[in-house]
This record gives sequence, C-alpha cells and structure tokens, in this order.
Amino acid sequence: MIGFKVLTKQGLKGPFKKSSILKAITSAEIPLQARLLDLETGRYLSAAELVGEQEGGLASATVKKPNEAERQELSDIHDHVTDDSGELRLDEETGSRD
Repeated sequence: MIGFKVLTKQGLKGPFKKSSILKAITSAEIPLQARLLDLETGRYLSAAELVGEQEGGLASATVKKPNEAERQELSDIHDHVTDDSGELRLDEETGSRD
C-alpha cells in the first residue's frame, strides 16, 4: 500500500497510509472536501470519495423514483388531504380523529 498525499494551501503533505487518512476523515481532522493524491494511481480524489460518501449530502444525492404501488399510495394520500382546488384541508374536514 503506497498511500496518499493531502493537498493543502502549502502544497502536498504526506505520504500517509490509507488507514491514517480514513481515521483522520472519520474524526473530522480532514474535511470531506479535501483533495487527496492517490500515489498508486496518480489520481486526485476527494476525501468523500475515499470513504464512499457523496459531497454535499442530500443536495447531491440521487432520488429514487417511486414505483407504481408507491405512486398510487402517494396519490391516495394527496387526495385524502387536499380538496378539489388542491388546498390542504384541516383534520375536521377530512374526518380524521388524529
């Protein structure tokens, strides 16, 4: 295992073993946006890529489209809580006791 170098404002620092880099990332000593140079491949990657995270959290996460059963359930819920004009109804209007 050759390891990684960390790109800083002062240039590349290291080399560091992968286990050391992973420990630093998980203990928040290295941010997920940090750029790392993989000395084995010569490729730059983000710390997030190394640990299998997506940078940006939910904003950049892919959204799974609902299947037909889920789509029908969502439609039923929508129909239950809205009136013909698309406005939300209060519980007493829907007959709910919750």
